[in-house]
Amino acid sequence: MAKDSDPNWGYFGSIGLVIGVGAGFGYFVGHWLDQRNGWHWGAVIGAMLGVAAGMYQLIKDAIRINKD
Repeated sequence: MAKDSDPNWGYFGSIGLVIGVGAGFGYFVGHWLDQRNGWHWGAVIGAMLGVAAGMYQLIKDAIRINKD
């Protein structure tokens, strides 16, 4: 069996998961706030903030990887 040239393939494969979990968590928190306070856009705003947090993490990791 050939050796993998990059041993961190699992870490790189999880980048999409980080964005997805952030969006899902933001959606559920926003939906909870919608129900609690009678808002209408909390779930959308929460999901957008989750995606933004995931993208921030992606950019931060990309900068760190390029420095090495």
